[in-house]
Amino acid sequence: MASAEAGHTDLPVDLLEEILLRLDDVADLARCSTACSSFHRIIADDRFLRRFRSLHRPPILGFLVLNHYHDDKGFSFHPANPPCRFTPAARALAGAADFSFSTVPKPINGYDYNICDLRDGRVLLSHHGTTCFTFKYLVVYDPLRRCHVKIPPIPGDLMPSTGLVDWGEKPFLVPAAAGDEKGGNDSPFQVVMCNVLSIDPDHNFRSFVYSSITGKWRAGAPCNIASYEPPGWFFLRRYYAHGSFYWVDCLGSTNMLVFDMSDMKFSVVDLLPGSEHQNITIAEVGRDRVGLLILGENTLDLYSKAEQDIGIVGAKNWRHDHMVRLRGDYQWSFAAAATCGGVAEGYALLEGYPRDEYKVWKCRPKKKMPPSAHYFTVELETLLVEQLCVSEFNVDPAFLYASFPPPFAPPRI
Repeated sequence: MASAEAGHTDLPVDLLEEILLRLDDVADLARCSTACSSFHRIIADDRFLRRFRSLHRPPILGFLVLNHYHDDKGFSFHPANPPCRFTPAARALAGAADFSFSTVPKPINGYDYNICDLRDGRVLLSHHGTTCFTFKYLVVYDPLRRCHVKIPPIPGDLMPSTGLVDWGEKPFLVPAAAGDEKGGNDSPFQVVMCNVLSIDPDHNFRSFVYSSITGKWRAGAPCNIASYEPPGWFFLRRYYAHGSFYWVDCLGSTNMLVFDMSDMKFSVVDLLPGSEHQNITIAEVGRDRVGLLILGENTLDLYSKAEQDIGIVGAKNWRHDHMVRLRGDYQWSFAAAATCGGVAEGYALLEGYPRDEYKVWKCRPKKKMPPSAHYFTVELETLLVEQLCVSEFNVDPAFLYASFPPPFAPPRI
């Protein structure tokens, strides 16, 4: 230890900091912090940690799911396991965090909480006994620090006098701003709720956004889109890219509904022709491009389009960026996640069943448990596929948990 200390005393602190910022793996950073007191002082500094988090993508540490096949019907965290390189960090998170939400006070009506969304290490909870119009029991929870913030109901003066017709979409979280000075997922949060306002035979889409900065809700202007008929929330998958949310109709619509957070307005844009009946995902792929991933039987194709061109009709300006072949001995699909699309922090989640076991299971009565599901992350920019974990049962929906492990995780609430 003494020799390590003596070997770098001549290096300026700012140069040491720049060297340590270039470490890709947070585990390497943790090991460096134990090498000597000088390294520890630099790495433990809040300003350094904010810079590190702003420069590096948080690792995928696992996912949170509802236990469909267990008697307790609670929620459980599935951490990354070998051979995933983030296994040690995922185990540290699993041991430190509270994914049973035990510190959140139960609603006075006795209902249990349900997960609406999970982003940036924050979980958005609501309870089963409320309507989509009031959400009197909305809570944002930090499982690692076991603290929460209650979200007030939407004020009556923001609600239209004619009333709302339920579209069924749950409220959801807005991703933390990229490049935020605080370092990404310790940014203030926003909660969005979207419904359909029906006064006449036309449908007007309406949005409400809550900000943790102001502590208030604001309402977007009603938006009439005569060309779009929502099929119902169960058939829609929501995705996020570059400040906009995208809803894709899994029944095979040729267009998608887009909500722009900057002006809180809706629009309808076309999908890539021919992709409407395929297994797809919308995601960010680069600073200014919106990606469309198409999952074939054993292939994964990535198309992208410049953000400013997303409203152009037809196949124009869609670019085929990359294609990778997947293992032929798996039955592949994107992990089912009606509320978040199985996409987070630059990754998508693939679900694979061993093909032979899957065929045998399909021929049996449905009361039989399905074979173990193998989950893989896909890095969206490179299409690098890595195994995340194996689950004894299918997870639906799967909320990807992307964050830095303790003690490098930022304060979120």
